[in-house]
Amino acid sequence: MDSYDVIIVGSGPAGTSTALHLLHRNPAWASRILILEKEHHPRLKLCGGGLTEWGEQPLRELGLRVPVPHVEVREARFTYDGISFSYWGKPVIRVTRRDEFDDWLCRLVKEKGVRVNEGEAVVDVRLEKDGVRVTTTRGEYCAEALVGADGSKGLVRRKLGLKDERHIARLLEVLTPEDPNRVREFVDARANFDFTPLASGMQGYYWDFPSWVRGRAFMNRGVYDSRADADAPRAALKTILAEQMARRQRTMDAELHGHPIHWFDPRAPLSRPRAILVGDAAGSDPLFGEGIGYALAYGRVAARAIERAFATGDFSFRNYRRCVLFDWVGRDLSLRWLTAGIVYRLRRRPRAARLAARIVSWVISLVLWANRGKRHAAPPRPFQGDTARADAVSK
Repeated sequence: MDSYDVIIVGSGPAGTSTALHLLHRNPAWASRILILEKEHHPRLKLCGGGLTEWGEQPLRELGLRVPVPHVEVREARFTYDGISFSYWGKPVIRVTRRDEFDDWLCRLVKEKGVRVNEGEAVVDVRLEKDGVRVTTTRGEYCAEALVGADGSKGLVRRKLGLKDERHIARLLEVLTPEDPNRVREFVDARANFDFTPLASGMQGYYWDFPSWVRGRAFMNRGVYDSRADADAPRAALKTILAEQMARRQRTMDAELHGHPIHWFDPRAPLSRPRAILVGDAAGSDPLFGEGIGYALAYGRVAARAIERAFATGDFSFRNYRRCVLFDWVGRDLSLRWLTAGIVYRLRRRPRAARLAARIVSWVISLVLWANRGKRHAAPPRPFQGDTARADAVSK
């Protein structure tokens, strides 16, 4: 049985960020970490792909910049019932393709000497007094500490007894081919967040993101339903998405994808003795469903907690949730959790829904205040960055 100090289940942004932050603190961690990934990179990952400016902060702390092709969105427009307001940044959001973005992070981890076993699914996790035993489709491993980074539907959270079906949002998305010279979102470098479906019972919004897929222009369109009010009737997401696309002279001819999102609740436990959760397994943004930036930030907190555990010999991780809550990732997620609980319960009446839209604008103002008034009119394009690495990832 192979033994490691730390086993990370999942090689998405949260898992690789945890490894990269440990390596940033001490390169000797490379031989002490094992990452288990059930798929092979680059693998399909359903996601709008939006990486916010503040979400890039963990990458900047590691001395990294996004090299994979992406669209720089300089205007985020929020709409409700014909009323809209915008925020500008340089950029506000980078729209990436998750298969390329995740593959890039995984390559970085491998280059630094960390063992990543792809195509090896975890089938069981057992917490023992003196360590953790992980059973996979290939064998068994033991470790001092376990990091659950296997997403919203991950096995680790279930095995730790932390599953909560009331904290699950719903998402549908579709890609439509576009002419980037004729579509306003490409020309104006704009992403749309339309909260008009609040009036239809949906607890969320419709989005339009300009994106590039293997050198071709597509609009990433979808609906996000937070289900913050879990007792309310479920909205007809397919019908709402079709209606919103029809308003934009588009039909759902392309393949439709859907998946759940586990969202953050500051009251929920995030650890067990010898095990912690990061990323979507711990909880993403309940207000907008944003996950990439928070996943990267979780990795920084997790790395500090793991180092502290090995330094003190205390692997209870009893203070891990508190560490998350006192970090900016926890403070920001808690603010969005509180706002989502208010906003999506006010949606049932028109006047209340207008107030809800205003509350959303106040929250955005708090988060995006640094980008106020920065207008950049240049059209978006697929940013290549480090051309050699970007080409390798694209292939």
